[in-house]
Amino acid sequence: MGMSNSKSRSEKRRRRSIIAFEMIRLDRTATEPLHEQLYRQVRDELKSGRFSDGSSRLPSSRALAANRGISRSTVRLAFSKLHAEGYLRSEPGSGTFVANLLPETFLTADQPRTYRSIQRPIRTSDRVRAIPDERVGNQFDLGATGSGAGVSLVPSIPAVDEFPIAVWERLRAQVLARKGVNLLRYASNRGDVDLRKAIAAYLCDFRGARCHPDQIVIVAGMQQAMLISAMAVLNPGEVAWTEDPCYQQTRRVLTLAGVKIVPKLVDNQGIVITRSPKEPLPRIIYVTPSHQFPLGTTMSFQRRTGLLDFARAHGVFLFEDDYDAEFRFAGPPLPSLQGMDNSSRVIYAGTVSKILCPSLRLGYIVAPEPLVDSLVKIRSAMDQHSSPIDQATLARFITEGFFLGHIKRIRKIYAERRDFFIKQFNELLGDRFTLQIPEAGLNIVAWLKHEEDFPMIRRITLDIGVRPSTLSFFCIQAKLKPAFVFGFAAWTPTQIRQSLFKLASALRG
Repeated sequence: MGMSNSKSRSEKRRRRSIIAFEMIRLDRTATEPLHEQLYRQVRDELKSGRFSDGSSRLPSSRALAANRGISRSTVRLAFSKLHAEGYLRSEPGSGTFVANLLPETFLTADQPRTYRSIQRPIRTSDRVRAIPDERVGNQFDLGATGSGAGVSLVPSIPAVDEFPIAVWERLRAQVLARKGVNLLRYASNRGDVDLRKAIAAYLCDFRGARCHPDQIVIVAGMQQAMLISAMAVLNPGEVAWTEDPCYQQTRRVLTLAGVKIVPKLVDNQGIVITRSPKEPLPRIIYVTPSHQFPLGTTMSFQRRTGLLDFARAHGVFLFEDDYDAEFRFAGPPLPSLQGMDNSSRVIYAGTVSKILCPSLRLGYIVAPEPLVDSLVKIRSAMDQHSSPIDQATLARFITEGFFLGHIKRIRKIYAERRDFFIKQFNELLGDRFTLQIPEAGLNIVAWLKHEEDFPMIRRITLDIGVRPSTLSFFCIQAKLKPAFVFGFAAWTPTQIRQSLFKLASALRG
């Protein structure tokens, strides 16, 4: 009689269980563990909602294990995960029940009432429409360079395959172990103090700068350095001079800031700073003196002193974009404008995108002391700060000597790739182009020998995935002869030869 009553209670409990044993299908040949299969199937059944509030009990672990021919530990593992995620609740002495509210209740919005759609054009701001950027949709997925997988010889891409991942990860683990949760909180708007000290020491030793850590603001790359600087010293509608041609993001950033851009031509000494008497003075001049982008010229010492004299005489700021000064292949670099400045007119900016990798999004501004607080206010309103973990890791990377060691190693690699590119290019494409060999940088300009070939060559480069940029892409008003800007730094000699051979073959065909 006792056994009969026990069996009756078991059957009654089973009938009240919301999930029948028969719905469980376990595949012992699958790579997915049995407890994961069980967890997933029970969870999906609960999410389906095919049960009533009055019958929310699950079968016991003993009964389910016996029925499915699995161990109780497998059932307990599945149930414990369901408990942890909020699908189940336990009542001591009574059993295991479905939670009163499943996790999806708090994550899934009610479906709104549907209304008849009224088509109206979306109004965007004048600011957006003014940005000189024609990309749409998934074209933004490829980033600023537009280089997808398999596309080669795009300018401005560094050799990310040479990034010292093992060293970086070791240092990252060390700073996390040492500083722990302090690196997970909101951080200084100026940037990690150890990183600012390390950058100041590096710039004073190797770029001829004159600065101290409190003049440095850590930013998320060169574009943010440009935007913050523009917003700090220019009101909307005021004038900025830029080199022409210039880095395309300079135009986009200044347009976003509402600045009036006045392009100035570049000759073989750098930006030409002539001005007519009626022409309004600029508030800031954007220049790349170490290595002009994209033409590759280095600003002469005389042009540098003239630019500084002009800035001092008229109260103009100079924004010095020193994006890849470390990669000079013919003699020592000239000192930075910032190091020559004795009137607090230079805003100096650098980045580790070309030295280490672009995805770090770490750069820095060295500002005249009276400007620092203004820059920091804008940064704090914009996005607070860069990743504290990456900042702390970079600080260790610099102070322990890995930064300089990497620069020396990568400069040698770039020099070898550059020399190989020049040799192969002249052999394969010398009949159509004349290379302009720069003293520094990661790009080379190739001028067409026959200007009428430009449309055909442009079309072929797009078709075959060897995609140098057209020089005209970087021009604002400058009317230069047709040319292409090739990148070489990101590809091995084998890849460079294959790409140049593909282009030469396509042109012959």
